[in-house]
Amino acid sequence: MLLDFITKSWISSLFGASYDKTIIPDFLDFVYVENTGIAFGLFAGNNRFWEIFTLLLILIGFFGFRKQIFKTFFNRIISAMIFAGALGNWLDRIIHGHVIDFIDIHFFKYHWPAFNLADCYLTIGFIGVFLHLIKVKQISHQKNI
Repeated sequence: MLLDFITKSWISSLFGASYDKTIIPDFLDFVYVENTGIAFGLFAGNNRFWEIFTLLLILIGFFGFRKQIFKTFFNRIISAMIFAGALGNWLDRIIHGHVIDFIDIHFFKYHWPAFNLADCYLTIGFIGVFLHLIKVKQISHQKNI
């Protein structure tokens, strides 16, 4: 979460709203985007709702799944990724009134929406949850055979 906070602070303090820096031509730029919505800017403009909604999801996730979260090392890692990502973006909303996105991946003119490290943590964490569920289902299926 600290690395996410540092990178967002660095981008916003050095470059501000007009920044667009090519890192790898036709593939990676650093940009400055103020995202008031959720993933990919969906439902933009209702920041107070997303502040409260995100906090509720964090609390429900932690208290609702705390026994599962700490069960194995893998669960602790993916849970830490999800919570770090959610808290990182939530703090942005509280401090700035929006989430700062700055990583712009593209292939020539085809762009993926800008994102940040917290988004990476969330994505990796949810992929981990998905893989864990597949593994649990396979084990359950093998026991039933």
